[in-house]
Amino acid sequence: MENKLDISALKKAAQAFENALAFASKVEAKPTSEREFYELESASASVIQHFEFSYELCWKTMKRFIEMDIGPEADILTRKDLFRLSAEKRLIDDFHQWVEFHRARNRTSHVYDEEVASEVYQIAKTFASYMQKFVKTIEQRI
Repeated sequence: MENKLDISALKKAAQAFENALAFASKVEAKPTSEREFYELESASASVIQHFEFSYELCWKTMKRFIEMDIGPEADILTRKDLFRLSAEKRLIDDFHQWVEFHRARNRTSHVYDEEVASEVYQIAKTFASYMQKFVKTIEQRI
């Protein structure tokens, strides 16, 4: 890559996301009788917010990487095209999982619905390992 891609914000977001997940995990581990009603709700809301922000940074970083590689025609790529090309370039392993993350991200505006919030929360927990792998791959490639 001729221009170095700055991923410092991505790395900070990944760390903050991991911290939110660790806190939520601690809250989940408490017996129900010892946890305050709002604790788990607040912890899962924090994970969802961190997921939303982290996902956005990931796909934008992918796009910048692809732009540096193929040029400005990357601007016309749909999100699915971006994920497909990222998979071809081995930035990500699982195209379909990243499409699922995108769907979950689009649902974050509906987390007032308890069922949707629970689904997004579970997907967000899955996202953490994919994000960590993506960050490591980008670090190695730039």
